[in-house]
Amino acid sequence: MKRVKDIMSSPVLQVEANTTLQETCRLMLEKGVGSVVVTDNGTPRGIFTDRDAVKAIASGASPMDEIRVVATMGELETINEEADIKLAAKVMSERKIRHLPVVNGEGEIVGMVTVTDLSMEIKDL
Repeated sequence: MKRVKDIMSSPVLQVEANTTLQETCRLMLEKGVGSVVVTDNGTPRGIFTDRDAVKAIASGASPMDEIRVVATMGELETINEEADIKLAAKVMSERKIRHLPVVNGEGEIVGMVTVTDLSMEIKDL
């Protein structure tokens, strides 16, 4: 079976926590990604996804709000790049998440694995 590093996307788009909602969404659209890692002085602190964008707009967030206000902040769920993709699928299923940051042995974010990445792998099984 493949490892997470074999199917992940890289590099990962990261934005500082004080970036505006509008700027973050513009960057996501420009780069064609569904999520960004939110950092605080370069340290990963959360994740913001396309679903978070929908929730933010639906709840009346301002485009000028800092992304930290509408992102999922706190302990960032990650997976090691050497992990089997079955483990990634299990973690994502149990946590009900669609984007999972990938870290190397030093704990640095080196990629992102998504449910789309996983579904592309299992479609031919």
